[in-house]
Amino acid sequence: MTLNEIAWSFSSKIYTSTEEFNQEIIDYQKAIYKTDEKWKPNEIVFDFPELQIQYEAWITDASQLLDNETLLDEEDAFDEDNSDQGMFQVEVVSHFKADNGENFTALEFLFKSHNQQANKELGDHVFFEGTDEDPNIIDGLPLCYIACGS
Repeated sequence: MTLNEIAWSFSSKIYTSTEEFNQEIIDYQKAIYKTDEKWKPNEIVFDFPELQIQYEAWITDASQLLDNETLLDEEDAFDEDNSDQGMFQVEVVSHFKADNGENFTALEFLFKSHNQQANKELGDHVFFEGTDEDPNIIDGLPLCYIACGS
């Protein structure tokens, strides 16, 4: 999968323009790899009209979840054993719909994934390391895990 060879660092910046975001990815590829040849923004990376992503984050409470998000283990998410100075480590699942109603390009997928996480604390795991090769089907929709490293 193309995305597993793409370098990116998630941040709190919310992008409103895919053109600006694409240029930031190009610049980041050049800074890390000295080339942007592996970044293919228009390549279809998920041939599904809808999918889910799963990622890990630290949140203070459920109000930080966006409308298209749920917690993987909502029952124990805000248990005191899972707390560190008022922050709770959780697994978030987000539901995406493809803009064209058919599939996701690399740019659309990474753009949506980035903006989805921008309002949450990722700790030191901000460096994108790719996704599952073959997403699992959960509740009738593909679910892929966003792998991040430090």
